[in-house]
Amino acid sequence: MNALSNCRVGGKPLSLLAVVAATILLTACSSVPEPVGEMASARAVVRTLSDTEARTYAAVEADRARTKLQRAEAALRAENFDEARRLATEAEADAELARAKTDAAKATRAASELEQSIQVLRSEIERAQSKQ
Repeated sequence: MNALSNCRVGGKPLSLLAVVAATILLTACSSVPEPVGEMASARAVVRTLSDTEARTYAAVEADRARTKLQRAEAALRAENFDEARRLATEAEADAELARAKTDAAKATRAASELEQSIQVLRSEIERAQSKQ
């Protein structure tokens, strides 16, 4: 007799089919779920980078985010869900950093332009006052 015919559950022999079915069921239950939310979020944030001035102010971070998203897409196609989730999360973080750096640079530029405008106005006021 083989080992499987000696296996018994409740006094009944355990068939090979039951063993295979149990193995498949356990494997399916322990598998990692597809990172649907993470991928969608990363895609959305990375997509907004093309609408901003990120290429000017945060080119490295923007490129890194796009590259990691591409790698996440490849991992997703290969059904390596842990890797896809990690890369998608990193891509989103890099994209957020690029957006923050871009916003900060634009705010700095706007503040500088405002300071220049204020200086011009002060000069105009001083000139007008000196003519009186």
